[in-house]
Amino acid sequence: MEDGASFNSDMPEPVQPGPSALGLLRGFLGTARAVLLSPRKFFPSMPLEGGLLGPYIFFLLCTTFSFLVSLVLTLVTGGEFSPWTFLVMLAAFCMPFFSAAILNFLFTKLLRTGGTYEATFRVVCYASAVNLFAWIPDILVILLFQFYEIYLSALGLSVVHRTGLGQALLVVIGTLLTVSVTIMFMARMFFSF
Repeated sequence: MEDGASFNSDMPEPVQPGPSALGLLRGFLGTARAVLLSPRKFFPSMPLEGGLLGPYIFFLLCTTFSFLVSLVLTLVTGGEFSPWTFLVMLAAFCMPFFSAAILNFLFTKLLRTGGTYEATFRVVCYASAVNLFAWIPDILVILLFQFYEIYLSALGLSVVHRTGLGQALLVVIGTLLTVSVTIMFMARMFFSF
């Protein structure tokens, strides 16, 4: 597993950019299904290296799908479109890079675990599969999927950093709270609501 070549042949091939749109779609759907329905198989068999592009494309597809469905639902139900929506979307596209950097720092420097930035980035991107359901306009469903994303992140990070699930959950929740408070503080500082 440490060399990144342990990908289990029973699991779908992770999303990789390629010449075939059909191949990309198959890889995307297979990866999403594996992450959401079999995370205990997916993360231990996930390659730890091989580049950031494939996992990032997966993240972009999940996030863009949710964004577009939410936008259409907003417009169809008579809601208003705000230019801030695109700003939030652009910020979301940068989040896996920052989240992975913070998480990798906490695991490798503070907890002194194994693992790499690339492996951490892969977990962050693949855990975003829950974004496929983020458009559902029900607060309980949204909360359920957010908690599931926290679990998926902690599970994947516990595998790539070789630590316990409980410890990984604490790091993920702590990071989420810290980032949320920082964003709220900066928003209040720069924007008046």
